[in-house]
Amino acid sequence: MAVSYPYSLAFLADILPISAVTWSEKRSDRLSGQGSGRIWQTELAPPLWTAKVEFDDAVYIRDSERYAARIRKLHGAQESFLLYNPALLYPASDRRGTVLGASVVKIAAIGNDRASVSMSGLPAGYQLTDGDKFSFTYGASPTRYAFHEVSEPVAADGTGTTPIFGIYPHLPAATVAGVDITLARAACLMFISPQSHNPGRANRGLQGGGGFEAIQRRRP
Repeated sequence: MAVSYPYSLAFLADILPISAVTWSEKRSDRLSGQGSGRIWQTELAPPLWTAKVEFDDAVYIRDSERYAARIRKLHGAQESFLLYNPALLYPASDRRGTVLGASVVKIAAIGNDRASVSMSGLPAGYQLTDGDKFSFTYGASPTRYAFHEVSEPVAADGTGTTPIFGIYPHLPAATVAGVDITLARAACLMFISPQSHNPGRANRGLQGGGGFEAIQRRRP
């Protein structure tokens, strides 16, 4: 079977021996100000999520080479893969995802500011906490991937629907209400930051110190 892109979670993220990850953002802002301390900020482009991934210190070298081969097959920054934060697989109030189960969650409504949403399809009374992540796909040819986080705590009512609540960053302009969203193992479409992949140092059949940095890919 030929390798296909973007890599699914099962093909790369699920098998990586991740010991630590720093999940952050890269902003593209223009700042100007006055001597009085007043600052003006213009967002030139939507912010991009970034991840600095560190591998376990002791990985069997054959396994390490398997991971490295798949990363090299991304051809540097050319191809994309899906990645999640292994420490934040589910919402904070449901750390194993047992309550969420197979619920089909949707964006029920979008705020006028496009930085707030309502969700439906949640279990009755389900709680979301600021910092919980969610993802969804939209569009076609190509399929586009969105990755966001909850910015304030909110709870679903008895029908599984939340009030409008804040999220970050703003939703893409093409997002519409009714799209299915993922709260369990929410994943971001990313590429390997140039020259950042380190397969690690081999020593007596083990390999350690490996990792890479990744940046979110936004498709036009």
